[in-house]
Amino acid sequence: MPAVPSIPRPPVDSRLGLALAGGGPLGIIYEIGALQALEEAIAGLACHNLPRYVGVSAGAVIAASLANGYRPVELGRIFINNDLPDHALDPGVFLRPAFREYARRLGRLPRLSLEATGRWLRHPLDSGPLQALAHLSQALPAGVFDNEPIRRELVRFFALRGGGDDFRDLRTHLNIVAVDLDSGEPVVFGGAGQDHVPISRAVQASSALPGLYPPVEIEGRYYVDGALVKTLHASVALEAGVDLLFCINPIVPIDADHVARAGHSAPHLSDGGLPVVMSQAFRSLIHSRLGAGMARYQSLYPGADVLLFEPERADAMMFFSNVFSFNNRDRVCEHAYQAMRRDLWRRRRELAPVLARHGLALDEAVLQAPGRRFADSLAAHRGLDRRRRHPRLVSNRLHTTLDRLQGWLQLEN
Repeated sequence: MPAVPSIPRPPVDSRLGLALAGGGPLGIIYEIGALQALEEAIAGLACHNLPRYVGVSAGAVIAASLANGYRPVELGRIFINNDLPDHALDPGVFLRPAFREYARRLGRLPRLSLEATGRWLRHPLDSGPLQALAHLSQALPAGVFDNEPIRRELVRFFALRGGGDDFRDLRTHLNIVAVDLDSGEPVVFGGAGQDHVPISRAVQASSALPGLYPPVEIEGRYYVDGALVKTLHASVALEAGVDLLFCINPIVPIDADHVARAGHSAPHLSDGGLPVVMSQAFRSLIHSRLGAGMARYQSLYPGADVLLFEPERADAMMFFSNVFSFNNRDRVCEHAYQAMRRDLWRRRRELAPVLARHGLALDEAVLQAPGRRFADSLAAHRGLDRRRRHPRLVSNRLHTTLDRLQGWLQLEN
């Protein structure tokens, strides 16, 4: 494996930051494509070398990877193409049944059954069958899938990059936000008093969506998905002094009427049944809360610029795609890449002065390049990787080219 180049520490006077929201595996894929487009289109921006990162839920996976030196295109090769040497990823790592949780809860069933029966017999008028069954609900698993394999996979990724699993060893600042289940309060891992917790454990806690993954125990406390309190937790970066914060939120509700006006078929969302209705309700709640937060940031941090990027409300692909599916990850990533390019071009006059205040600029030639694709970026990186791993082959090709050039010159003379 080739040596990993060292990443220079960001300048002390630089105050750029990146905040990434959740969205399950689908959110991970969307953020990779969006970040690659953002990096290509903004001259001077290196998404893997920013002074501060804030990650929540699935966004914590990407934020931790960037803080460890992975570039968006490399994450694309890992999560999309699965062809980066030594970085093979099994998508099933996100959907492995929580057998240990099942067994632990099942072991409590005999005791709970005796307690429920005893209550019913002692107080037959006050405690009916439904109350007894409610007591047995404690035997239900706290999560369907096991998030421990995800943590172990992150540890392996960090080690391969030459980084580590310790917030204090990073060359940049990383904050991962989770929610303390017993208090309902957010906890900022990587911050003061919480930087000794392993990064992988913090990511595991931040992405523990209740019902899907069991709460994560850290030093006697139990933590769940950080998005339950706030969508982005952008204030964590702003309070730390970031004056230009890029925010990406992959999850928005769909405007079905807008889709219909665009000429696409758009049945009532209720026709999709409970999953579609719940998805729209959850996304609407998250998005309304995000909008309120963004409005507050303008008044609380008047000296800071906050740029939010997210899918359009008419983006049917992002809404109807399975949040936990990897089957169409290449299409979703390419879709995110192109959506970010369109958004940057549409907002170019708004963004130009904001970026200029921080020494950055939009590369309009890149945004206007016809046919530019995320797949091209992946192919270019694969070619660069092969040249790095086979320098003799590159040298031979160079000599061949020089020989041909010399021959042509001799013919001309």
